[in-house]
Amino acid sequence: MSISLGLVDTAPVVVPGESVDIPVTVRNAGDVVEAYAFEIIGIPATWATFDPPQVSLYPGASQTVTLTVRPPRSSEVRAGELPYGVRVVPSETPEAATVEEGVLTIAPFHEVTAELRPLVRRAWLGARYRLTGVNGGNVPETLTISAADENEQLRCSPRPGTVTLAAGESYPAVLGVRARRLLWQGTPRHLPFRALLTDSAGGAVTLDGTLVQQPVFSARLLRLLALLLALLLLLLAAWFGLLRPAVQSAAREAADERAEQVATEAREVASVAAGEAARDAVEQERAAAPPPPSPSPTATGGSTGSGRGGQFATALSVRANPGSTASSSYTVPRNRVLLITDFLVDNPQGDTGTLTITADDVRVVTYALENFRNQDYHSVTPIRVPAGARVVLTVSCRQPGNPVGASAPRTCQEGLYVNGTLTRTTS
Repeated sequence: MSISLGLVDTAPVVVPGESVDIPVTVRNAGDVVEAYAFEIIGIPATWATFDPPQVSLYPGASQTVTLTVRPPRSSEVRAGELPYGVRVVPSETPEAATVEEGVLTIAPFHEVTAELRPLVRRAWLGARYRLTGVNGGNVPETLTISAADENEQLRCSPRPGTVTLAAGESYPAVLGVRARRLLWQGTPRHLPFRALLTDSAGGAVTLDGTLVQQPVFSARLLRLLALLLALLLLLLAAWFGLLRPAVQSAAREAADERAEQVATEAREVASVAAGEAARDAVEQERAAAPPPPSPSPTATGGSTGSGRGGQFATALSVRANPGSTASSSYTVPRNRVLLITDFLVDNPQGDTGTLTITADDVRVVTYALENFRNQDYHSVTPIRVPAGARVVLTVSCRQPGNPVGASAPRTCQEGLYVNGTLTRTTS
């Protein structure tokens, strides 16, 4: 078997996207009929076709098969020489396959594409556009970027102005477009411009864009300013007509509440001071008077077997809302007996209502609040309160008083000072 390729002296040339035919001649040098198949080596199989793909030859016969090579139009198909081979395989003796080599020349081609985004921009004076260029050819390209407008109303500045791209490479550029003067008022002005990309082969790509120049004082802006002015006037009217009086009223209420709180605290301090003064007065009176007689079994309700006790004093205070009743109590400790000899009730605000004192669930006395400010009580026979029993101060508030020089209180406030002896019981 023998094989030969056409155009041996001159390598075939093909432009990507086009095709070239290469003749392949096969001769059967054997003495039997043989079928031959063809394979391409060094070139992608998708590029090449054989016509016919298989031949059968008698001994001594030959035939020419056409090899068609069609490389795709792509930047990946680089320009230059491309070695290849044709392998002829006999069907009866595949081990006797023969390869004939050749060279294919890939011709260069130029293809530049570009894109401008966005095509239209709105601005008072200037804007930036994104310009992307792509070298879709199979050889390096040097691209030059320029831009201008016909009426010379714009200044265009591409960055970069010149760039070299390898095959298949892309690059982003920035095209700055700026109006030569401001548009103060009126309707928007459309300023078209044209960007031009020129390659090294003299080819050019043209891109059209538009800058819509907005007036500085547009009708929309004037309407917005008028709306803001009206809103400002409305807010001022709301402040002086509604919010400011409400804020002042709230401030006055807060000040009055604080003044009332201070007055209440002052009254509490005065009440405590009055209680202490009353207690001192009672103690001074007890010191000047002879000691009270010891309680008899009849007066105390039975013998307690208690020994002599020590002096005892305590104070109770009550706050009650108008129309309600409140109480405060003292419970006699275990193994103790309280003998009450004196007590002082205090109504510092001049409240109206009733005040009741009970000892061991027995009412001792009831006062009308409007009849006194300070009232003391001395018991010739001590009031006996056993262990576990309570001394209770109960106030039924009808109306808080109105002290001179102070704001009106909101609650009734009364106090009770109890004096006596606390003795220990024995079994």
